[in-house]
Amino acid sequence: METVFRTDVGNVRRHNEDAGGLFYGEGMTLAVVADGMGGHRAGDVASGMVVEALRDSWQDHPPKNEISDIKDWLRAEIKRANRAVYNKSIDEAAFNGMGTTVVASVLYKGTMVVAHVGDSRAYRLQSRMIEQITSDHSLVNELVKKGELSPEEAENHPRKNVLTRAIGTEEEIDVDVDVYDFPARAVLLLCSDGLSDKLGEMDVEAMLSSENSIIEAADALIREALARGGEDNISVILAHHDEEGTDS
Repeated sequence: METVFRTDVGNVRRHNEDAGGLFYGEGMTLAVVADGMGGHRAGDVASGMVVEALRDSWQDHPPKNEISDIKDWLRAEIKRANRAVYNKSIDEAAFNGMGTTVVASVLYKGTMVVAHVGDSRAYRLQSRMIEQITSDHSLVNELVKKGELSPEEAENHPRKNVLTRAIGTEEEIDVDVDVYDFPARAVLLLCSDGLSDKLGEMDVEAMLSSENSIIEAADALIREALARGGEDNISVILAHHDEEGTDS
């Protein structure tokens, strides 16, 4: 398994409210990206809390090497992190209203378990074809699913970034958790909307299908998002399932 995490503050913002990381265990890899919101300090506190909570739980009581246990672990730990962020936002005035998205995946053998809340995304490149495997928890995406907006109209909608679900905004939260194949030569991409708002699926597919290493591909994705404006923070995780095995 080859993995890389990259994050950039972007061209406009002073602070990076994204957080993320890659954490390794026995035969398993945990990848996490979180995109904080709530203004100066609050957003980066929320995203950092979620990543740290998942990291600490991974180190102290990781899931068993079973898909059902991994699914339960991701759901429970994200819910636990949500309550922590919510309580801090209620208890401390400086953090009132803060929240964050999260997209997390545990890679185990030829499988990836993906959990998310918000509009940070997971994509899978397989046989040189890209597929978005998460569905944004956003107002615009709900309108698309109802047939009230086309996907093309959604791309440039003025309320594109209004979330219907986020970590820390309510005491209890629903977490979407799904299981996907992760065969040899496949690539997993986790990203904040600083990337997905700037690069379409065909752009990402072309970059991930090139002969570049995944480190070079991650850097190229960041550079292209910056070249197209880079108004938001940009975070990327890539994981490549090489043919030698799945251990990190």
